[in-house]
Amino acid sequence: MILAGITLFNPDVARLEENISSIYGQVDRVICVDNGSDNIKSIEDCVLKNWKNITIIKNGKNEGIAKALNQMFEFAIEQQYEYVLTLDQDSVCPDNIIEEYNKYLDEHKLGSLCPQCVDRNFKSELNNEDVIEVDKCITSASLVPVSAWNDVGGFNDELFIDFVDHDFCAKLKEHGYRILQIGSVKLSHELGKGKNYSILGVKFTALNHSAMRKYYMVRNWIYYMNEHKDIINLKAEKKSYRLFFLKTLIFEDDKLKKMKQMLKGRRDGIKLIRRIHEIK
Repeated sequence: MILAGITLFNPDVARLEENISSIYGQVDRVICVDNGSDNIKSIEDCVLKNWKNITIIKNGKNEGIAKALNQMFEFAIEQQYEYVLTLDQDSVCPDNIIEEYNKYLDEHKLGSLCPQCVDRNFKSELNNEDVIEVDKCITSASLVPVSAWNDVGGFNDELFIDFVDHDFCAKLKEHGYRILQIGSVKLSHELGKGKNYSILGVKFTALNHSAMRKYYMVRNWIYYMNEHKDIINLKAEKKSYRLFFLKTLIFEDDKLKKMKQMLKGRRDGIKLIRRIHEIK
């Protein structure tokens, strides 16, 4: 049986309704975990008006994406669901997602099934229908066996937001699990309010996240590179990390504020590594 779980934090209710409508008939049950949304009353009104078999867990405050994801899997264990489809609040699933995923549930050491993603800010064609093994994927529209989640120790609550998905994928790989991207499943996804640039023929994107998001990105990136250095492409990660600083400095607004938060994130990332290893 499949449980769909949606993380919420001040969602656009109309978009959320579209999200739930796209997946409700494809799974056995839907759960929403709310991280202290200001519009929780509107969320509840929308859900109760349109659907019966939906559970809303209200945290009361923003506990972070990782904790919300873990709450979904804990609920799945209590209610004896075998798989959890994790969704962002603005992800509208294609109508074939579960039908296609069902074809691959018996794959050996399956850790996650994920879609092909296209950023709706930037037009691109997705014609590849292949099934390929990948090293990492976003959590949105990923189907994870509850047994695999339990085996790797779940999502890391310490990360709060950013790199929660990459950290989980690295743990899956470290435990011998496989992550399969299903080419026949396409997901429109928004990575950020970014802009495309090209210098000397090299194309790249500056995402223009807030200063606080930059803080968490850098903090958790530091942790991710240290914690999983034996399983990830560390050289490529370090290059991306340096380019992240450079693109912020050259192309984004509020440079000083963002750089201050990023440097703070670097310091706190080192502290996070030490604290977690002390606990271990």
